[in-house]
Amino acid sequence: MVHRSAYALFIIANLIRCSDAFTSPPHSTHTRSCGVSTILHGSSDDNNNNEDDSVEIFYDDFGGTIGDVVSTSSSDISSSLSAAALQTNIEQQQEEELPEFNDTTEQQPKQDSRELISIPLPKSSTDTSKNDLTGALSREFTLGRDLLLSDYAGSLGFDQVTDWQYYTTDLTTGQREDKAANPFDPNQPSRTRSKSGSVVRIFRGEFTGRIGGILRSRGLDTRVLLKEFAVDDDDDVMLLNLASDEQRSLAKIQSSWLQGYCMSATNNAQQMLEQLEGGEWREAAQRRYIDGLTDTPTTKDDEHLATMLECTSKKKAPFTSILGQLNLNDYYDDEDMNPNEWYKSLGVKPPKPGSIWVVYDYHGLSTASSYAVPLIIQQSKLPPKRGMFGNIVQAPPLPPFRERGRYMIRGILKGMLQSIATAHAADLVHRSIGKNSFILSSVGQDKREATSPYAVVVERLRVVLSDWGFSRDIQEAVLEKEFSGRCRMFGIPSLSSYDYQRASSYEDTIRMEEAAHQFAKAEDLHACGFVFLSMLFTTLADPATLSAPLPATDDDTLQRLFSEIFEKDVDELREYYANEDVWSAVVSLLDMEDRAGWDLLGKLLLSREEVSDWYTNDDGDQDVELTSAEALLGHPFFKMKII
Repeated sequence: MVHRSAYALFIIANLIRCSDAFTSPPHSTHTRSCGVSTILHGSSDDNNNNEDDSVEIFYDDFGGTIGDVVSTSSSDISSSLSAAALQTNIEQQQEEELPEFNDTTEQQPKQDSRELISIPLPKSSTDTSKNDLTGALSREFTLGRDLLLSDYAGSLGFDQVTDWQYYTTDLTTGQREDKAANPFDPNQPSRTRSKSGSVVRIFRGEFTGRIGGILRSRGLDTRVLLKEFAVDDDDDVMLLNLASDEQRSLAKIQSSWLQGYCMSATNNAQQMLEQLEGGEWREAAQRRYIDGLTDTPTTKDDEHLATMLECTSKKKAPFTSILGQLNLNDYYDDEDMNPNEWYKSLGVKPPKPGSIWVVYDYHGLSTASSYAVPLIIQQSKLPPKRGMFGNIVQAPPLPPFRERGRYMIRGILKGMLQSIATAHAADLVHRSIGKNSFILSSVGQDKREATSPYAVVVERLRVVLSDWGFSRDIQEAVLEKEFSGRCRMFGIPSLSSYDYQRASSYEDTIRMEEAAHQFAKAEDLHACGFVFLSMLFTTLADPATLSAPLPATDDDTLQRLFSEIFEKDVDELREYYANEDVWSAVVSLLDMEDRAGWDLLGKLLLSREEVSDWYTNDDGDQDVELTSAEALLGHPFFKMKII
């Protein structure tokens, strides 16, 4: 619009000064669509300070200036001419200045309304192109045309956890010495937790139109999950970063995963890899919303979406796939839209302009946290089954303990570790691992099947890592101030410290960088170890009765038990669990194969200490392989014969 306005001003100024004849026809479509008089008045203060603003001048596409006053400076016109002569002279000037208008000019053929319209779009940046091969960051869906909202599913918040380190200061030397917190002193907490409240709303939706038909024809699920990051304004930096980091991380991990899938698969996988790396998927995704506005088919992007969902479903990708964003501009711009209709349909307030809507594939809403309940209690909460004549039928007994243990170890726990290994392979760290971070889903249509107390078939289970809002690229994570503080607690210098900047040799610099990267991954493994503990000693617990009390197994309690009371001694932790009858079967399971289960838990829980020992041990073997999620997938605990 800026260029168009300037062009209109230029033409009008020439007409006022009675310039030479036009050398090219005026752009009539420009001057008609925008009010030229308005543009002239709006721009005169800045660009035409010398013009007379007291007279409104209008411009007709073919007749020049229109008004009662005609300004001319031609020396050929005498003041003594009559009004008729003056009019004749003006008409002659207009004939000379105006272009010829040929009525017989061949008319351009009208464009078929069904013909596709090509609108050029801006190119993506190099970083975005590299980390978003599927186009998820640029794809926008239209409400109604692409998908529909089904219902409101709930809301999400987050907990801010702070680990405290205590020390004493020598009054003589001023040196600090670390001091362990007293676990029985409430004034010396080792960890505090604060809740944020609900900041993200969750909705269920369904693909419709052509994309919905393609997914159904391939036997794929048309349901989607949507998160609304309710950003009120640009000042809400936390939510903006939360939404941005989640989208960037998921786009990167699914791009990396699809590249690995194409390299290991056959048939048309090589062609798919060329399309991904060549930018074909990204360009089709970028055009989706614009093509929708012009009623242009989105065939390519529909096929790409269906292919990606087919691949991730077939190979049970251990992460939630990001599909794009939902664009609600049509909803906001609809003057006839009644906000109460949103409330009547979904039972919640309508969205505010500026909210970010992210679309994911659907895996249900059953998290590991909801499954971390003794199975006998889960069974008691199931609705009663009725027989042929309406009589209540007694529920079948739970599967044998060994079958439930196999489902837990080879299915749930190994699936959790696999999802972390996939993230680390893409150079990402999750940084908020917890029971709520893992969705336990099924390959079937009923996603709740995976969390049934009778579920024992590992092949039907799919473990998915979600909630990536606090994740980071590992190169960025190691530079953050909070991370540097945690590194110092374990004797590892941060990459912004004086020690790193003044490293004596190139080898020392590489060693510090490697230690920081390994420590960032170890934080995920450390958190995963407490998830393992909680899942094993809740789901597989065997309380005597439904009302029998169960010892606390929440994250904070487990942290205090292991880190403070038992001083990170896995053997003492085992003795604690072995003394409780409710956990006797679980302890026996972990004792199998020369206590393979306890060995795995120890490697996870002490992964940060292992990195610290590796770095501080100058005389140690620097070629030693540190604990990693990928290496732990081959641990004997996951291979032992349970049944």
